[in-house]
Amino acid sequence: MESGLSQAFQEELTCPICRSYLTDLVTISCGHSFCRACLHLSWEDSPAHCPMCREPSQQKDFKTSIVLKKLVSIVRQASLMKYLISEENKCVIHKETKGIFCMENSIYLCRLCSGSHEHRGHKHCPIEAAAEGQMERLLKQMESLWEKIQENEENLEAEIVMISLWETCLIEREEAIRAKYRASYPDLAVQEEEHIECLREEGNYYLEKLRKSKATIVETSKQLREMYQELMVMSQEPYVIVLQDFDDIFRRSESIQLSKPLAMIPELGGLAVRGLI
Repeated sequence: MESGLSQAFQEELTCPICRSYLTDLVTISCGHSFCRACLHLSWEDSPAHCPMCREPSQQKDFKTSIVLKKLVSIVRQASLMKYLISEENKCVIHKETKGIFCMENSIYLCRLCSGSHEHRGHKHCPIEAAAEGQMERLLKQMESLWEKIQENEENLEAEIVMISLWETCLIEREEAIRAKYRASYPDLAVQEEEHIECLREEGNYYLEKLRKSKATIVETSKQLREMYQELMVMSQEPYVIVLQDFDDIFRRSESIQLSKPLAMIPELGGLAVRGLI
């Protein structure tokens, strides 16, 4: 009976999408709860339906179950405490349990080690508090990264539209120039071709820049998404791993967000041919 209750309890705290403990959980209008990141990715390329019951939902209709969030935190803290009291977590020098986290070196320390000359000037805090703090930093980083992903997608869409408009503009300008020559300068075939060539050179110059800009945005999108997936995996790890491995992934996430390729907007008026259009 107890085993069945425990299993049912675990199921309630598990995301139906990733099958890990709910992380930054959100509850949508139908009442089902998911990891925020899982729901973001699930709804990105499909209509906003509940992955469980398929009921339509609003993408911004996110609520948080305070009780469920607290229960998940308790379970994750319990898992951390189980590790902290294990033999594996005892200081090899002083044989004491390591219950202090050194923020400077991202390592666990026992009470005596934390007061040693090596760590005396470092910032310390109880491991349980450090775990919650690092998780909050991780979730904020994921939120920031997701905003960058959406912004980058908007830039990509704008660039695709601009390339299409530019190609159409080139065709229309060429047709307009030829029509002008036929109507007003039918004997200037050589000059007509020179003007067309000038148009194509200028147009293709900007078209190539647009395509390179698009390629840069696509590559940035790939890097942002890979980083988001990495953060997502990290958020599902036990607190023990989050505490010790977070600094490196945090620095890389910050670095990748500094790259902000913007959609290129060339001057369409630059394609006019002097004396004609």
